[in-house]
Amino acid sequence: MPSTVVEDTHKAQEEAIRNLYIEIFSTPFQDKYDDKWDEELFWVAIEDFKTKAAQQAGIEDPLVILRKVGFESYENIRNSLKEGPPECFREGWQSELLSQKVDVRSVLDRCEVVTGAKYEGVETIVVLDFWARWCEPCLKAAPDLSEIAEKHAGKVAVVGVNNEAMFEDKEQNVEQLKEFLAENKAAFRYTNVIDKENHARESVFRHCGYKAIPCLVVVVNNIVSYVGSPGEGFERALSNSLDAVAMEE
Repeated sequence: MPSTVVEDTHKAQEEAIRNLYIEIFSTPFQDKYDDKWDEELFWVAIEDFKTKAAQQAGIEDPLVILRKVGFESYENIRNSLKEGPPECFREGWQSELLSQKVDVRSVLDRCEVVTGAKYEGVETIVVLDFWARWCEPCLKAAPDLSEIAEKHAGKVAVVGVNNEAMFEDKEQNVEQLKEFLAENKAAFRYTNVIDKENHARESVFRHCGYKAIPCLVVVVNNIVSYVGSPGEGFERALSNSLDAVAMEE
């Protein structure tokens, strides 16, 4: 069998296992941590997972795939789900960075502009979008952020802060990012910078307490008003920020 066919088959199997994991574990057990844990339900789900993995992905032992993401056994999955998500993903979480001052212009001056205009401090509201090329949810969020940048031009500056080493230390590649943004310019229609020195990562992202990307940080007059993912919470925070700024004018 040609190597490309084998690679495509492996990718399809990995995708099928990921989807099954979300369907059988991530969604049903997302609120069943701590005292809400159901041991019997979990092991029933394991048997369902193994059956569907064989039927839909042709894999008799799905742990072969799951080991690649750190799950060596079904007990590992159990312990992870029972422990529950990090605090930042739980209802009611608020970042310690809220209401704190962040000198956006100073932070961005330490980054290299790759596409779009450099932030000069004109816009009162700034949305910092911490992202990486390998992050699928980051790519899905880009078109909506582009619409926000265009709809509120002059009032809201959306700045993508790219760092491929958001969770580990490795070299940044400006040319690769330029090529990627050129290929995806329809989605990324807002300013993007590369955090080559990891300054934005260290001074903002790692202080905000949010443990995933995309991570949006909304800053109004250099005061943080929102930290988290795209979605209803972000949209509400942005709307409130726009209203507050309008009242000051």
